[in-house]
Order: sequence, then structure tokens, then C-alpha cells
Amino acid sequence: MGLTIGEGQDGAPLRWGRWDGRALVVDRFDDEDRVLVAVSPSGKRLLTVTHDQDTLAVHRVTDCSVEVELGATVLPPHPGAEPEDDEAEVFFDYEGGFIDEATALVGTVESDEEFGPGRHWLVDTTRLRLQGEVVYPRDVPGMPNALGDGTWYTVSATENALHVWALQGLRLPMADARTP
Repeated sequence: MGLTIGEGQDGAPLRWGRWDGRALVVDRFDDEDRVLVAVSPSGKRLLTVTHDQDTLAVHRVTDCSVEVELGATVLPPHPGAEPEDDEAEVFFDYEGGFIDEATALVGTVESDEEFGPGRHWLVDTTRLRLQGEVVYPRDVPGMPNALGDGTWYTVSATENALHVWALQGLRLPMADARTP
């Protein structure tokens, strides 16, 4: 079981507990402020974002060590932001998840909201490399919720419909993105 302890501006320590066959073991993440975003479909890896939302990390469940990290500096500014706007910082949301064992879907909805629609990003979790922005055939408000089976869902703006998505048929405009 994973637990992020929200302490507001003071931080967000993360604990990972498991039964080892004889006792409950609770690991600390070296008192780093990490927010648990998701557990991989295999249950062997965790996706976290730092409390200040500037770094994603994939951890091994066995010892909580970081396998790979990705800084938000790789994210392009929102297209609606003025190029010279120093306040237009892009950062990761606290929500997202694993589409499959090797791919995560994360958002920048919170940092994008001032400039236009929020964006969702595919991330290769083996090397933690940005694969590209997901371009939907219609407006998609809010956060992505990965299901671990190759799909994810979003909730409509009126919150009365769920939309389930898969990579097939969606575009990834970045040059180094994989073809869906």
C-alpha cells in the first residue's frame, strides 16, 4: 500500500507498506517529498512526482530506489502562453498513471489552465523519456486516469460522461514520438 502524507506547503512524505510474509514493512522514501501517482500494472514499479511538481520518477517497489527521473524542463510551454512570460512555468500534475508497464500518461493541466486547455503527455517509463503530447479528436478537460491495460479515461466537462481512450487513432505531434 502506498501513502502520500499531504502536509500542505510543508511537503508530502511518501510511505510504501507491504506484508513480507512475516511482518508489515514500511519503507520511507528518504524523507523526500514524493507524491505517489501510480503503481505499474505488474505492481513492481511506482510513479511519483516531487511535491513541487518539477520531477517525475519511477521507483522499484522492492527498495523504493529511483530507476529513472524526468524533469519538467523537457515540457514545451503552453502554446497559449506568451514566449517572454517568465511566469508561464510548466509542471507535472499530481495525477496520471501507467497505460502499460512501459508507458505512463501524465498531465500538465494545472499549469496549463491559465493559457488554455490542459495537455496530456505520454512518457516512456523505461528511460523516462517524453514521447509526445496526446492530441484528442475533441476537447478533453481534466486529468487522465490510466487503467494499465493500454487504455485510459477522462471525464467530460459536465462530469456526466466517461470517455475511454486508446493510442490507436490518436496523434502524437512531437517528432520523436512513437506512432500510435
